[in-house]
Amino acid sequence: MNKYIIAFLILSGLLLTLPTRASCYRITGTNTNSSSNYYTEPGKGTAANWDGATDSSGSSGTLPTIININNNTFQPDGSLLASGTVSFLQSGAQPYNSEQILFRCTPSEEGKLYEFYATNGDSTYAGHVEVGAASGLPESYQTYATGMALRATNMATGEYYSRYWKSRQLVNLDHDSIGWILVKAKNFSDTRVELFRLSNSFGGWQSSGIYPQSQPATYIAFKGGGFSSGLTDGSDSNSQWSGWYSHWPGAVSLYNKTYIRRSATCSVTNVTPIVVFPTISVAELISGVTRQQPVTIRFGCQTGSPANIGVGAFTSGVAANQTSMGILVNPVNAAAAISEGFGTSGAGVNYLLSDGYKTSSNIATGVGIQFTRSNGSVLNMLSTLSGSVLGGNAAGWYPVLDDASPGAVVDGVTTYTKTINATFKALPGKNITTGKFNATAQIIIQVQ
Repeated sequence: MNKYIIAFLILSGLLLTLPTRASCYRITGTNTNSSSNYYTEPGKGTAANWDGATDSSGSSGTLPTIININNNTFQPDGSLLASGTVSFLQSGAQPYNSEQILFRCTPSEEGKLYEFYATNGDSTYAGHVEVGAASGLPESYQTYATGMALRATNMATGEYYSRYWKSRQLVNLDHDSIGWILVKAKNFSDTRVELFRLSNSFGGWQSSGIYPQSQPATYIAFKGGGFSSGLTDGSDSNSQWSGWYSHWPGAVSLYNKTYIRRSATCSVTNVTPIVVFPTISVAELISGVTRQQPVTIRFGCQTGSPANIGVGAFTSGVAANQTSMGILVNPVNAAAAISEGFGTSGAGVNYLLSDGYKTSSNIATGVGIQFTRSNGSVLNMLSTLSGSVLGGNAAGWYPVLDDASPGAVVDGVTTYTKTINATFKALPGKNITTGKFNATAQIIIQVQ
């Protein structure tokens, strides 16, 4: 009998050291059964089906739709081709709601839940080959497009993505009334993306067109409660993909979202930095009085050899592979103009409104700036560089050489100068209030 008692005690000890089962659950739909592990309590978040970071999923965020890869003369190694932000809410196979519950975990998982992030280390052209360190751009990785490298930054930690996994503890998580932990889309990080011109980035594609490679460049994974258990800090994503893809909810991808061009083009060398309008009264504005100031733009274009060696011919226009100029306004200013009814039939806006329009009491309302060509025709403005591809005048694009006067030619680069007019005026159909006006716009030259 004593033998049986001893055997039972040993068995009990062994049972205490066995690993516990997974205590997090992947939420893919609404479940109103409070006794279920997949319970989604009303009012505590939303639930919907999601696929995870598949080979073809991911977002390019606010990166410009078109990236022009030029020669080393016009774009020296290390030149920033484009940059943008990928919201985590747009980085899955389907968009997320910020309150969408992705995982539900038992209270015992408190403090044990992590976001892991890395480049796509097992893909030659999407995170395996680091090519930027020698040029002072560490953690820039070879892409499928020859001459272009990608670097990503986790915007919560400020750290670059690497082929070697890094982690961030998920904190300040919501709980349901039973005490279970709710890991929501809002708890994961956004990503900053930079694209650089690097001649040692030997992609598999030297052509132009829409980016054809389906492999994401970066991944965000969830680790906790038994999910993605093999991920550890410093492990190599070339061989460690525990949890892929259903437990990896986010990715950055250029696939079928970014157009690559390889055309001769132009670059801005100088523009009037500040435009100041003399004070004007409400009465004057109501009577139709305006204030106008010139904006002078100088730019150089690859019109001949040796500047245009290795790229397609330079053409001014708004069609594919042609070079256009536009005036880009900040997103909040564009949103204010659209809210006031001054959006175009495309992606552009008609007026530049002040920072703080209708949100700050000391900002003038009912007034804005309109840009015109020298012949008086109105110029629409760009509200975005993402999604405006081939949008033409309605998006805010115009042939770069419109109204431009040529100057000196040096090594195949022709210098041009043009002047547009900025007019401060009353907005049609709007009441005017006194106050300050301050806004910023950028001159953008881009191959379409």
